Amino acid sequence: MTYADTVKFLVSMIIMMNPLGSLSIFLQLTNKSTLLRQRKTAVTCGISITIIMVITIWIGSQLLDLLGITISSFRFAGGIILLLTGLSMLQSKESPISHTPEDDIAAEERSSIAIVPLALPIIIGPGAISTLVIASNDYANFVLKTWLSILCVILAAGMFTLLYYGAVIGKLVGESVMKVITRIMGMIIMAIAVGMLANGLTGLIPALR
Repeated sequence: MTYADTVKFLVSMIIMMNPLGSLSIFLQLTNKSTLLRQRKTAVTCGISITIIMVITIWIGSQLLDLLGITISSFRFAGGIILLLTGLSMLQSKESPISHTPEDDIAAEERSSIAIVPLALPIIIGPGAISTLVIASNDYANFVLKTWLSILCVILAAGMFTLLYYGAVIGKLVGESVMKVITRIMGMIIMAIAVGMLANGLTGLIPALR
């Protein structure tokens, strides 16, 4: 795994996790909570994100094998998911795949929203899971998976920090800036999605190479 591969993985995951978009949803879901409760939610969410990502790295490709799903078909399906997510972000809308109004209603009825729907599927949604599974297949040996796990811990720590100080950051950044950055990320996601679709299609139909 080269330096460029590491940077590509980190950038892809940051975009998939959509930090500012996730922060906006986090603030909406915790707007009636005290600062202490909000930060406890951030801690639980950070731990949950770490566990979800590391488990996906270690068992993602094995799960595909168990289900009889080829990595090419998974790449193609993941590309479609990312394309829809990127299009939604480009239009400055919350992704219908990762977050729905029903999630908000359900969140109000739960004592904690840190794991569901915040960690999964808002922050670690289908796009992030697809990226993790594909990475676990491309870098399958023990050392590389360990390195990917370390990168996931770093990503989770960054997301936790953002949520922990979310109230302050939200006021400094502002909703309009969040929307602009979300649109830029949406365009990048769509570009990544096209690449995934192309790679998946050539894997499924070798004659296209």
